[in-house]
Amino acid sequence: MGAVLGKTSFPQLFVLITIETIFYTLNAIICVDLLHAADIGGAIVIHQWGAIFGATATYFFQNTKALEDRLEQCKGRYTSELIAMAGTLFLFIYWPSFNAALAVGMAQTRSVVNTLTSITGSTLTAVFVSRAILGKIDMEVLLNSTLAGGVMMGAACDLITGPGFAMLAGCICGAVSALGFLKLNKIL
Repeated sequence: MGAVLGKTSFPQLFVLITIETIFYTLNAIICVDLLHAADIGGAIVIHQWGAIFGATATYFFQNTKALEDRLEQCKGRYTSELIAMAGTLFLFIYWPSFNAALAVGMAQTRSVVNTLTSITGSTLTAVFVSRAILGKIDMEVLLNSTLAGGVMMGAACDLITGPGFAMLAGCICGAVSALGFLKLNKIL
């Protein structure tokens, strides 16, 4: 929704949300009921759907104007990054319980540990990539990459049996997210 804010009117947003809700429900039925996908933390049903729908929706709403960014409104500022950091800390604390909510017994404990370990790995890797490429810690790189480890664990938090593999998965997600962010913003 953040990608289309400022580019859509209220009636357009209303129609967009209505369509999104209908197709999100259809996506959940197909993934969970028909395909029996193991998606305990919602990585497929929630995050993948949101990414696909969001990318598709932004294509139809002034996509050329959004790419120009003549007024440099797409760049972060101190206040927006501070608020985003507070939100990231909130997610860092509560994402493990979100991923573990549907698990039972040891799978629930494993989900919490794996998610926290993965988020930690993605954060550390984001800091490393930022320092290695930019020579400093860029807050936007850190904020985006931190959440990549939690999203990745949404699909596998109860399936990975060791925290080392969860840390490795988080590190890979953090590196891919940081490098992708830097490349898409033409810093690389």
